[in-house]
Amino acid sequence: MRRGGALAFASAGALALVGTAAWWRGVLSPPGLRQIPSDGDTQFGEKFETFISSRCGTAEASSKCGEWENNTEYQVEGGWYASMDHVPSAEMCCAMCQGVEKCKAFTWVKDAGLDGCPNQCWLKGGEPSAKVRKEGFVSGLAPKRPALIRPPAPTTLAPGGQDAMFCWSLVVPGTYEEALLAYQEKAATSIFACDAFAVYSNVTKHFGHAIRTSAVNTSLEVTFGGDSYTALNSWIFIAVWKKVIDEQWHAHYPWIVKVDPDAVFFPERLRPIVAKHRGAGYIDNCKYGLHGPIEVLAASTLRVLEADYKASFDGKAPKKCVEQLHFGQWGEDFFLSRCMWQVHNITKELDSTLMCEAHCDCNDWYWCGRPDSVTFHPFKRPDMYQQCMANSLKAEADMVVAKLKQ
Repeated sequence: MRRGGALAFASAGALALVGTAAWWRGVLSPPGLRQIPSDGDTQFGEKFETFISSRCGTAEASSKCGEWENNTEYQVEGGWYASMDHVPSAEMCCAMCQGVEKCKAFTWVKDAGLDGCPNQCWLKGGEPSAKVRKEGFVSGLAPKRPALIRPPAPTTLAPGGQDAMFCWSLVVPGTYEEALLAYQEKAATSIFACDAFAVYSNVTKHFGHAIRTSAVNTSLEVTFGGDSYTALNSWIFIAVWKKVIDEQWHAHYPWIVKVDPDAVFFPERLRPIVAKHRGAGYIDNCKYGLHGPIEVLAASTLRVLEADYKASFDGKAPKKCVEQLHFGQWGEDFFLSRCMWQVHNITKELDSTLMCEAHCDCNDWYWCGRPDSVTFHPFKRPDMYQQCMANSLKAEADMVVAKLKQ
């Protein structure tokens, strides 16, 4: 599908995840995590373990949060309420409150009696009616929310252009991912601002304004395991990459970009990066190895993978990679990177601006305050997704103004 015209901005999400791959279905939780009702806001009924265990229990004030009160609970009468487990710092709780427009105040609890990181974050939809002293509680008001500035319309390259990009996402039907992609389509952002795009699923489905999924013959059910209890989803993406190759996008676009629905993605920031790495087979996005929220592969790499698929007895999997790698206990990103550089000796070049997430030591990812990061991950609600975009675009505009004043 070619990208359409610009559409009005509407509304965007953040919860940190454990391991190198995101939980694929919102209804799944790691063992031991409990569900807490949230007054009809089902997204906050989902619980995600945080990765930042080393920062668990911190409550240092941040200038972005303004004033907050230690050892204090803000109590609110009635109204909207939500809670999240394992939020490792009061600052992250504050940032989550900024991302949800209904949130007026927050309370962070240092020890809520949870297994692992015991911290909890409460978001509240009203101004505090009372302030009660409670040891280990931190409370404050929602920080200022910058308005979403429409980014400049991205330059669109025709198929065959030197740095033209085809971007795609995989959606699990009936999950929060549909709402995220519908927002991105309406806002003409993320993959919908690339030179061409497609949305894949295991069914053909219409949603949003004009999104029509391209069906892949695979189950999207995921098991979890391995040393880091990550999503063992290699087989799913073996099937999806086969679909991308079969559709021959790499015959027309020099760069193929896979983006997770919950990654806040700025394609216009990616353009100069792919131009800088034209000789690479793929661009690594993390000093610890390729992570799945964004994967940027050169067309030449897909031609190598295409030949490997064709070499297998049924054409459904890359023969050498499946035979030489223990993919059954790996997430797709680890399998793909090993397949490319270990099995096929494909060149990789690291660019740390590709992604900002906790797994790669971008510990302030939840503020989205970096003006040059191509993606921020993870954001699982449209309102939080939008606020992340707004924060990063404001940082970019502030940087431009500061340079003009020099």
